[in-house]
Amino acid sequence: MRKKIITSVGLLLCAFLVIAATIKKSSSGAPASHTGAPGEETCATSGCHDDGKINSGTAKVELTFGNNETAFVPGHTYPVKVKISDPNVTRFGFQILALESKNSTEQGTFQITDSVRTQIVKNAYKLQDRKYVTYTFNGTDAVKTGEGEWIVNWTAPKEAKKPITFYVGAVSANDDMSDKGDKVYTKSFTINNKNL
Repeated sequence: MRKKIITSVGLLLCAFLVIAATIKKSSSGAPASHTGAPGEETCATSGCHDDGKINSGTAKVELTFGNNETAFVPGHTYPVKVKISDPNVTRFGFQILALESKNSTEQGTFQITDSVRTQIVKNAYKLQDRKYVTYTFNGTDAVKTGEGEWIVNWTAPKEAKKPITFYVGAVSANDDMSDKGDKVYTKSFTINNKNL
């Protein structure tokens, strides 16, 4: 009898750990290649957060480059801030990528400045040459009710002759432990080389 109880408790504990790992995994960063950039899907078209149209909710997505600059100096590093605002929402997500506007090759290098809220991910299956910044599990928490915000550094390439576009995919989540009823947004921002 005692062996049966221990086995049952062990099975219940294993089941709990699998469920907990699944819940954490589902909000530990957006899968790579979901910014809506050329050749990519968004979270609204890939099978998660897919019960609504893109950019159909009430949220506002902002991307701030440096000190509201519209051009970059090759080799210089700039803070890049992604902010999403949606009244009364307490859980958000995002993913960002920088590509040359003409040929869609990755440009520059992102550096994590807050490893508690952000991380870099890669796609193991397609577009393997691209690196993305996305949220961590803790990074889904609003910085205050109605606002999600993440800041990373981006170093411009030393030799960039064409405009560079930042692509952002963002989610405003209803925090019901599912991917239904959430809203997906996309935004892009293009900057030019200041020296050209």
